[in-house]
Amino acid sequence: MRQLGDLVRAALATLIALGVGWAAALLVPLYDFLVDEEQRYLPVAYALAWTGIAAAGTAAAAMVVSKLRSSRPIGWAPLVAVPLVVESGLLGCLVALVVG
Repeated sequence: MRQLGDLVRAALATLIALGVGWAAALLVPLYDFLVDEEQRYLPVAYALAWTGIAAAGTAAAAMVVSKLRSSRPIGWAPLVAVPLVVESGLLGCLVALVVG
């Protein structure tokens, strides 16, 4: 019964992390509205946001794999991606606002 609870927690954490990542990915194209006519630094903001989203997914996957290899329960490990995705989205937004 304990294994079922761990599996449910891992599935729920994965769905939350994927949902936050999906929402952040949908918000990245909205950086266009934050810059003036000259969009010289917009690709930098895009690159920061997309790289952060990809790195967050990689970090979450690496944490899950390490827990599987050491035979520990996965639990809420995929949620490590959520703050990383939010931070990368905010960093891209900040670059679009300040530099752009």
